[in-house]
Order: sequence, then C-alpha cells, then structure tokens
Amino acid sequence: MDKIKNISEELKEWIIHTLQSGVSPLAICNGLIKKGFDPKFAYETLFEIVGNGSVTNINHAYQYEPIHISDQGNILHTSDREVYIRAKSIKPVIIQFENVLSDDECNLLIQLAKDRLQPSKVIDANSGAEKAAAGRTSKGMYFRLQENELIAKIERRIAEITNYPLVNGEGLQVLNYQIGEEYKGHYDFFPEKKVDPSKGGQRIATMLLYLNDVEAGGETIFPKTGQLIVPRRGSAVFFHYGNSLGEVDRLSLHSSIPVESGEKWVATKWIRQHNIYHGA
Repeated sequence: MDKIKNISEELKEWIIHTLQSGVSPLAICNGLIKKGFDPKFAYETLFEIVGNGSVTNINHAYQYEPIHISDQGNILHTSDREVYIRAKSIKPVIIQFENVLSDDECNLLIQLAKDRLQPSKVIDANSGAEKAAAGRTSKGMYFRLQENELIAKIERRIAEITNYPLVNGEGLQVLNYQIGEEYKGHYDFFPEKKVDPSKGGQRIATMLLYLNDVEAGGETIFPKTGQLIVPRRGSAVFFHYGNSLGEVDRLSLHSSIPVESGEKWVATKWIRQHNIYHGA
C-alpha cells in the first residue's frame, strides 16, 4: 500500500496544538508513520511546522558558551588534511564538515570493522548499563583508542578539528545500518545520575563521520530544530551539547531514519569533559 504524502489543515492544526502542549516532535512523527504516512514526508512536515514559528514554547534553558570551531573560518587546516565547513548552527551547535576522511580511509574503516560487528546497545537511563533496545537496530563495534595507525591518525585529526584533547575521546565506534534499520530519537549525553567523574565525566560533544553514500534514507535528523543531514562519504557532523555549568542541550535530540535502499556506515567519536583515563 502506498504511503500517505499529504496532510490536511485540520491535522496540521492538531500537530501545532500537540507540539505546544509539550509533546516531542519525534513522538508525533513516529505516530504519523504508524498511521501510514511516508517517513520522510512526516519528518519534513514537522520540520516545516517547527521552523515557521507556529510553535513558541519548545525552547529550553541552556547557556551556550563559545567553542573553538565557531571562531574558525570555513577551512580548517589539520596536520595532514584540509577540512571544509559546509554549514554551521550556533544555537544549537551543529557543524557540518566535508573532506574529513578520504575515500581510502572510509573503505579501510569499513573493512576493519566488518568482522567485529555486534548488535548495537543503548545506555539504560536507570541502571547506566548497556542493553539491547528496539529503537536501535544497527550493528556496531568499538576500536580501542589509537588501536592502529589508521585509528590514531583519524583520532588526531578529530582532536585538531574540535580542539579537545585526544584522551577526552572515547574509542571510535563504527556502525552499520541495513535496509529498514534505524536509531530512534535519543541524546548522546548520559542521564545526570549516571555521569562518572572517574571516567571523564559527562559526554559534551559528538563527531559523526559518514563512511559511505547511502542510496536512499539513513539521514541524520535533529527533530527539535528541523535540521536534516544526508550521509555523504567522507563528510561529518559535529554537535556540542554540554557546557561548563553541567547543563545539557536538549535541542541535540537526534535520530537516524531508516535506510530505504543500500546500507549505511558511520563512525562515531564521543567527547567527554575530561581525560577519560584519569578522571578530572
């Protein structure tokens, strides 16, 4: 059966009213999809509604602070590569990059990760332990920090781009999404009670690197801000969501929508407040 790709004015008014009552845009999107709406159409409809000023009370209290990348020009010179800023948002901090990885680096990362993939897990909000979750249907693996020459080179490059020490970064994670697989809306920061100061403290930023071009689907979306990022080999998106006051930016809610054709490969570097291996 064909998916629905149009929306009535009555339903649009209901969506606006529901958003104003505090319901998450992502929850409304998921509801529309379950009712038979085309996923991309549902997301784009919510983006349009949120972006046109119809909803006025979905903002939050978070104090934005200057970060290193925001002060740079559109070309960043690392020790081994020129990286280009394609788009930049300051509130919230979401920066899109091109030319972060070469084609050969992307292909090699995929090859090194393939035989080590395991079903992806999430952090339980109550216990802090990793667990399987229906909303995350990818497979993934972790490299140890500086596990080999390639990983060390990529980690140095990320440190130079973000201006955060290499030791503040968790081990690089590689994820693979097949057709229909997704990661529903989530935050990368830890629940407040599960932050461990002895292991670097809170996560404050993420660098998400795209390792292949996805034939269809697989976009990264920020449903509270209406931003959608198409995966392109060698590109990346950086988002920053933790400040020196211990606050977290809830506009950083994001998800990976289902892959419709082909597959999707990404690598993730999570950055903590402090040195992961020596606490604060």
